[in-house]
Amino acid sequence: MKNRNVSNAVLALTAMLAAAHNSAAQEAAPDSAGDAAKSNTVVVKGIRRSLMTSLDTKREGSGIVDAISAEDIGKFPDQNLAESLQRITGVSIDRAGGEGKQITVRGFGPDFNTVLVNGRQIASENENRAFNFDTVSSDLVNSINVFKTGTATMQSGGIGSTINITTARPLALGGFKVAGTVKALHDDNRGETTPEYSLLVSDTFADGKFGALLAVSRKKAKTRLNQAQTDGWLTNAGIPTAELNGGAGFAGAVFSPRNYDTKVTFEERTRTNANLVLQYRPSSALTLTADALYSDFDIKTDATSYGHWFTAPNVQRARTDGNGTITDLYQELGLATDFHAKKFDRLTSTKSYGLNADWKITNKFNLAFDAWKSDAKRDPNNGGGDQLSLIGYKNRARFQSDSATLPWVSEFEAPATGLVYERDAQGRPITHSVSNYLDPANSRAHVMLRRGWAVDDAVRQYKVDGVWKGGGGDGLVSAKFGLQRATESKALTRWDNEGVGIHCTYCGYPDSPAIPAGTMTVFDAGSDFLSRVSGSGRTPTVWLRHDGEKQFDWVEQQSGKNFDAVIRDNSYAVSEKTTSAYVEMAFAGTLADMPLRMNAGARMEHTDITVSGTQGNIERLNVLDATELSAVYGAKSAINVQNSYYSVLPNFGATLEITDTLVARAAIYRSLTRPRLDDLSPATNIVTTRPGTLTASSGDPTLKPFESNNLDLSLEWYYKPASYISGGFFWKDVSNFIVSSNTTRTFNTSTGVLTDPSTGTDPLKPDAADGQAVFTLTRPSNGPSAVVHGFELAVQHTFDNGLGFIVNGTVVRSNKNLNPGDINQKFAVTGISDSANVVGFYEKGPYQLRVAYNWRDKFLQSLTQLNGDGVTQVAPYGQWDMSGSYEVTKNLSVVFEATNLNRAVVKKYGRYTNQFLLAEDAGRRFALGVIAKF
Repeated sequence: MKNRNVSNAVLALTAMLAAAHNSAAQEAAPDSAGDAAKSNTVVVKGIRRSLMTSLDTKREGSGIVDAISAEDIGKFPDQNLAESLQRITGVSIDRAGGEGKQITVRGFGPDFNTVLVNGRQIASENENRAFNFDTVSSDLVNSINVFKTGTATMQSGGIGSTINITTARPLALGGFKVAGTVKALHDDNRGETTPEYSLLVSDTFADGKFGALLAVSRKKAKTRLNQAQTDGWLTNAGIPTAELNGGAGFAGAVFSPRNYDTKVTFEERTRTNANLVLQYRPSSALTLTADALYSDFDIKTDATSYGHWFTAPNVQRARTDGNGTITDLYQELGLATDFHAKKFDRLTSTKSYGLNADWKITNKFNLAFDAWKSDAKRDPNNGGGDQLSLIGYKNRARFQSDSATLPWVSEFEAPATGLVYERDAQGRPITHSVSNYLDPANSRAHVMLRRGWAVDDAVRQYKVDGVWKGGGGDGLVSAKFGLQRATESKALTRWDNEGVGIHCTYCGYPDSPAIPAGTMTVFDAGSDFLSRVSGSGRTPTVWLRHDGEKQFDWVEQQSGKNFDAVIRDNSYAVSEKTTSAYVEMAFAGTLADMPLRMNAGARMEHTDITVSGTQGNIERLNVLDATELSAVYGAKSAINVQNSYYSVLPNFGATLEITDTLVARAAIYRSLTRPRLDDLSPATNIVTTRPGTLTASSGDPTLKPFESNNLDLSLEWYYKPASYISGGFFWKDVSNFIVSSNTTRTFNTSTGVLTDPSTGTDPLKPDAADGQAVFTLTRPSNGPSAVVHGFELAVQHTFDNGLGFIVNGTVVRSNKNLNPGDINQKFAVTGISDSANVVGFYEKGPYQLRVAYNWRDKFLQSLTQLNGDGVTQVAPYGQWDMSGSYEVTKNLSVVFEATNLNRAVVKKYGRYTNQFLLAEDAGRRFALGVIAKF
């Protein structure tokens, strides 16, 4: 039914476009001299003006640059900046909660792209360097420029691209301007409607010498995510050979699932943005600007799920496919089945302040001084960033995976009957071995976890930029030079109750205390749960739900223990100070009577790194139950490590105007991306403490930055206003890729290893040497090089009758790709995928309509998994969006937006497509509102 509705909507839209085309054609033919005279006066606005502004930026750029411009004050093409950026050739996005969050450019992920706001780096609440675009409202943004080629004038860091987000300035707007938006946002999955509003007020005073602008935006969205997930797949995890393929075993690597959950996540997203800009221009030679930017973005979550946890040594009657992936297993002993209450809260704030002086000393010489500070925080929220409350029971079940996307878990009558599964009255497999799994009396308290990182990021930048402009004609046209001092200090503090063992007080499902009546209620995910994913018909949609916070209160009362998260010893701060100097010159001349523009320069940088923090060493491992241990830490030791390095980044670019409309470009340059900040700390973090599986991780402050030698070629044909065709080739040779390798670290424990406090004995020894705990330590290091290359093609065409379209695509390839069957492979380039966009629009008179389709091919997202030792790959994804408006009066418009009309589902898998990791249905989102401007 819903598929038909989408089809009908597309057919209706096609009919609307056809009708609009016919109507526009009729209107285009003047029937009098007066009409003909009127037709000579064209007011360009809306979509067409936005496209023309972006086209001018692309055409006049000294390198290869793409841009998106606001259609009007406070009106950006999409509600989300990342979703607008994905329309640009070569740009793809990663979604979180159905909303664009981070970007990939030409196959290089979020850490490889430098994001600036008004030319300045903004602090980030991430553990790494990636910028989250969902923290900034599109209503505050004037334009976004994506610089795909590097120049000496740009801040370093972006091998993929440098992206500059610009906000409005009062002196540029001129006079009194007011723009306001009120919208109602509707989430189709959740069925709730919430408000969004924004207001921009700008004015100039004292004959245009002083200007003030205030913009505010607030959005509250209530969403629902329907999900199924496997946290990871384990390689050779210890399934007994006698239980594998009928006792025949398997000659290669065996991949077994860690768990399988069905989940519904309710989110409440609240974003508040504000931008204040004050400008003073005492003369035409001097402009002073002071600005402040504020963002408060909170995601509060309430997730409920029903899951099964598998333990490889207890698996029976397992079967594999030809790749070694477990497709069928049975577990009688030690299978944990739980009802989860989870929280993934993200509570963030960002504050930024800047001062700028732009001084035109002479007609040929200009200096600009800029000072900027930006601070971002993520609240630890008592471990609410990864909070887990489990109530469950011991179970027996069968896990199966076939050609459908979703695997399934079912219960059996008895193993002796040939493992025949049972079905309920609706024909769905029964997933439980208790008499009634929806009876709370059959469940017991289990694991109670509070985990997460507190992040505190501080950026300070000071710079001076100079420009000297020569005369006209051939030769040296201009020279640019500058100095910059930038400091970023990021502190990451680990909070959890896992390290002190409190979380496992009820690990073994004790009979006492019994779960109190009224704690759990029956939750029905609905008959439409993941209905667009194959295999959903056999997925359980009913389970028990509970309030995680109330469960924490209850177990604390029963146990007399405090389950709060505490600050762990292995916390750290990374301080990075970079001093930069650059010079770049521009030349003009001719080549075979064709105008030629060239620029050449170099950027020199020196970076100092200081890592400080504390390290706690393990003194003891206590047994919590048969599957989990608890590390006891001794005295803390201080961490203080320093490192430094120099970088030289040259560049050369040329633009040849073959004709008035045909432009060719070439660029050769070097770029770099610095290591992730969380990869630089030498602090050892304990990851897993399970019998036979002791793992840890640490960073390395001596890591070198990624370096890339780049070549870009493009040909652009601007054959009419707001229309062009462009094609390009890019080639990147990247060295110093960072890979993870395994070593061992031994902790000497004076009290012995794995001591059961109830008996004082060592029932489980990980090695023969009592008093030692040997951990497998994962650590990053610089290693291989890789080549990434590709082609880009874009067509933008506007008709005279109001219709137009944009079609673009990118093909990306690398010489270092994933070999799924090679479990010893340490490196492959992530993010590599083809992508394409198709956008159709109509704009005539008061009407405006846009339909857009974005597609991204499958790609390797990560070489790691949440709770496994494999990789994470993302399946192909395509999404339809629509937006439109009707101009009621010159000052008032009605607008609507529809996102993910086709209800596309994000799907992830491991080494092979049947190693299921995630299916996430974020549903459709709609917005209806008004925009007023004066």
